[in-house]
Amino acid sequence: MQYVSMKSKKQSGLVVILFTLSLVVLLGFAALAVDLSHLVLNKSRVQNGVDSAALSASVAIENGGGLSDAAKAAIETIELMASSSGNDELNISSQNITPSEVSGAQGAQYQATYTDGTYIDIFFSNDPTEFSNQSVNLGRDIYTRVSIDNHTLDSFLIQIFGLSKSVSASAVSGRSSTLVATSNIAPIGVCDQSGTSSSPWGYSVETRYQIAGKADDSLPNGGDIGPGNFNYLSLDGFGTGANYEGLAGAMGGNPPDENELTETAPGRYWVGRTILTKPGANNSISEAVNTRFDDTSGYPDSDNVKDEDIDYSEYLNRDDRNGRRLVTVPVLDCSGILNGRDDATILGFACFFITNRYVKQGNAEYSKVVLGEFFTEGCTVPNGGGGLSPSDTGPYKIQLYRDPVRGDA
Repeated sequence: MQYVSMKSKKQSGLVVILFTLSLVVLLGFAALAVDLSHLVLNKSRVQNGVDSAALSASVAIENGGGLSDAAKAAIETIELMASSSGNDELNISSQNITPSEVSGAQGAQYQATYTDGTYIDIFFSNDPTEFSNQSVNLGRDIYTRVSIDNHTLDSFLIQIFGLSKSVSASAVSGRSSTLVATSNIAPIGVCDQSGTSSSPWGYSVETRYQIAGKADDSLPNGGDIGPGNFNYLSLDGFGTGANYEGLAGAMGGNPPDENELTETAPGRYWVGRTILTKPGANNSISEAVNTRFDDTSGYPDSDNVKDEDIDYSEYLNRDDRNGRRLVTVPVLDCSGILNGRDDATILGFACFFITNRYVKQGNAEYSKVVLGEFFTEGCTVPNGGGGLSPSDTGPYKIQLYRDPVRGDA
């Protein structure tokens, strides 16, 4: 006959209890690991969505849209993001939106509410650090804040413990201060004329200037930047000639040859850097300038707005524009330019709207000349860096800011 001691029975029962407790702890850790990873992944997806939405709203405003147009652009962007591959759980789509869709709330707030409890807020403000129900001055810079709150997610193991999860995210976007560095410039330099006018660099908005070509003193800004120099520049990554690989390629908007970019010639231009002038009339660039108006093999597609007798404000009202006639050029200190190929210091950057095709002498009233209308509103570039001292005298970009409410960035 076998006997089982009371001590053995107690030990056996204790093992079961410890095993059960350990299993609960292990399940808890598993639930935490699985659901936390799932939460982080979808938080990232939602953050990407609101980042894109805020930027698209700011771009809509930049393109002349009203606040309601910008709000709709933001929501359409989020819905498009939610419908893309891999984002099936982000159940934000038009069929789930309440009938109110985008409704103007008090001041400059718009909201869209979805049937799963998710709601999207779009705020507009003239101050990137303050968003509330306030009026917005459309004549000043406008900043956008987009937020998604209480977007519920599927729960896996944590639902065993009666828990659920949701994500929220926000983003702020708008214009940057004036850029002090960029790589997106045309091979044209204009002289600083600040001493002649209080307008930026001495150039007046809505005025056409000769920005390059053989000098014509009857035209605004018609003087050359130096003997034998007609405002052309040698850019990093392009050949030294005026042909397709050199000045013409740069003038037509071709990308530089990456093999020609070096540490000392990085293809990036900043305030204080010197840049070489390119002497001569350089008539071979005529085809390159004209590609801003007409498609030519080997260059980027031309602008669909081919009219020469329109100004910049009329251009902005055209839906078929693609920006090919807008150029950013460095503003130079021309006082030290003597003749031929010489160094000039970059003081800043300016934007011009090219108003004419380039024609050779004898074919038109303005021969061997590139004309451009100076503008500041809508003077955007896709890349570049701002300085420590905010300014509004030159090109800028649309960028994200840190959200003052949540701290998301």
